[in-house]
Amino acid sequence: MKTGYVRLVCLGTLLMGSLNVSGQTAQPLDSLLGYLTTHRPTDSAYTLAMDKVIYELVYKKADYVRADSLSRQMVDVATRINDWPRVVGAHRNRAMISYMKADYEQAMVYFQRTLTTAEQHKLSPRIIYGALCNIASGHDKLGHNEQVLQTALQAIAIQEQFKLKPRAPIPHRLIGGALVKMGKLQQAIPYYREAETIFRENGDKRGIAIFENQLGDFYQDLKQPQQALTHHQASLKLARDMQFDLLQVDALDGIANDMHLLNRPAEGVKYIEQALRLLEKQQQPLGLSTSYGTLAQLYVDQQAYPKAEIYYKKAIAIAEKNNYKDDLKRYTQGLADMYAQQTNYQQAYVLQLQKNKLIDSTTTVRTNAEVQRLIARYETEKKEQQIKLLRQQAQLRDDELDRRRFQTNALLIGGVLLLLLGVAVTAWLLNRARLRRLQEAQQLRKRIAHDLHDEVGSTLSSISLLSGMVNDLIAQNRPETVERAINKINTDARQILEVIDEIIWTINPGNDSLQRIILRLQEYAQPLMESKGIQFSVISDPGLESLPISMDVRQNLYLISKEAINNLVKYSEATKATMRFGHDKEQLKVIIEDNGRGFDTDKPSQRTGQSSMKQRARAMGGFLDIQSATGRGTKLELVINS
Repeated sequence: MKTGYVRLVCLGTLLMGSLNVSGQTAQPLDSLLGYLTTHRPTDSAYTLAMDKVIYELVYKKADYVRADSLSRQMVDVATRINDWPRVVGAHRNRAMISYMKADYEQAMVYFQRTLTTAEQHKLSPRIIYGALCNIASGHDKLGHNEQVLQTALQAIAIQEQFKLKPRAPIPHRLIGGALVKMGKLQQAIPYYREAETIFRENGDKRGIAIFENQLGDFYQDLKQPQQALTHHQASLKLARDMQFDLLQVDALDGIANDMHLLNRPAEGVKYIEQALRLLEKQQQPLGLSTSYGTLAQLYVDQQAYPKAEIYYKKAIAIAEKNNYKDDLKRYTQGLADMYAQQTNYQQAYVLQLQKNKLIDSTTTVRTNAEVQRLIARYETEKKEQQIKLLRQQAQLRDDELDRRRFQTNALLIGGVLLLLLGVAVTAWLLNRARLRRLQEAQQLRKRIAHDLHDEVGSTLSSISLLSGMVNDLIAQNRPETVERAINKINTDARQILEVIDEIIWTINPGNDSLQRIILRLQEYAQPLMESKGIQFSVISDPGLESLPISMDVRQNLYLISKEAINNLVKYSEATKATMRFGHDKEQLKVIIEDNGRGFDTDKPSQRTGQSSMKQRARAMGGFLDIQSATGRGTKLELVINS
């Protein structure tokens, strides 16, 4: 959750540089205001002074109301004297003020006016270039990634066509960020590298500090928090050296979020508290809202829910007051998720509905599953309240009935109550079944995500890095290294295919029988055994094949047996091996034994993976016993309560 101040400062400096504002000698604000009071608005010197005052009011005083009023006056004065570069500057100032207030839609209106004015009056390519960069930044904040690419590429084309010097890194950085959001990480890297080159080429210490911070954000998006932390810390050091408070806030917030990803929330709290001290001096509402939200998340990580609730509510209050729509949606969702973690489903449901009022129809469809999950849990309480209300109404009707019809009406009321009770019980059972299905589906999604992350994610990262290295290796004329890299990519790809095949097989409900597991294990083991000359047989009790097996048990049973088969083939030096499946007294027994060389079970060994196998057995509610002795073979017995 970043504030975005630094991006705004960078863009503002760029466009001001094109209008010869940032290059002027700094003047005190009182002196500039005195000039405006004592001179008539008749020339460009007057509009230049107005521009400088607005800059001071926005970036040093955070007085947005006065700055916006003066910007409107600047439009009128500059238009009257045909000072079109200052008209562009005035529209840019109004855009920056809206940007600082997180009103990105309104900022885009003013940014578009800067470009329209510059093109209509055929202003310099540098001014048009600056306007395009600012528009690209506005699209970036609104999540319009395609428009970011289109507009930033137009800016680069103008820069190259007119050979504008010094070069500016902004469009390259924006393109890199848009490509990251579109999932095109490898394509983003050259643009980030070019932006870094330009920053260092210009000797722009402030730009380098900002870019270090953005590299940290980039590695956060890649879920590489340790590398992100290195860049955020470098940015913080440079910002402190320059006394650049806004960048310090952004870097501190970045470090706090790195600590969240690294599961070190207590350290993250220290950094975000430093950011809050800076922000409270400046009274920056957007920054305060962001930092309160970050602090709330860190307290959630520590399960300090009362503190987290306080800071979420502070962040929401500031976002509501200042109409920060994106922040309001994010913090409302965060508070709802926190309530759900505490099983306070009623509060979570209410907040989820509030969030849905803030978002468009597309997002509403996306979050509908979350709402339905909360409804299912809250429905039981709601039904009980309805039953109580109906009983009270029935009692009132009963009191008003004539005594002579008491018996008949009592029977009628009794029938109605029984019917309502039946309906309520039926609804409760249906809701409970629905809740159970939702919980099972949620667990399945988490398991798939965990398996894909652990077993596929790291391998894909390896393939991605090796693929990026191949071109460099070819250029360096290193064919042997290229061949090794390609072989490694090939091996990793086959490994991913095998892992995905196992995941798909595990979650397929068609495999919920012991027969399917036996066939799968036999298909896996037979080629391995034959490659080592081991006589292998599989034996199962009659009728056992149709025994239903849950997904959890199926996955753990398969993985334990697979590990045992691998160890047997690798280390046993056996000539004969057997796998038996039996069922006795509500217990499923799996025995894998061989006549190999065996091993001393009292000596600790990591290669057999015994601890992992035993842990999986306990997860199924069973146990694993391994019997072996040197020269006497090995017997592994897995017992599961069926």
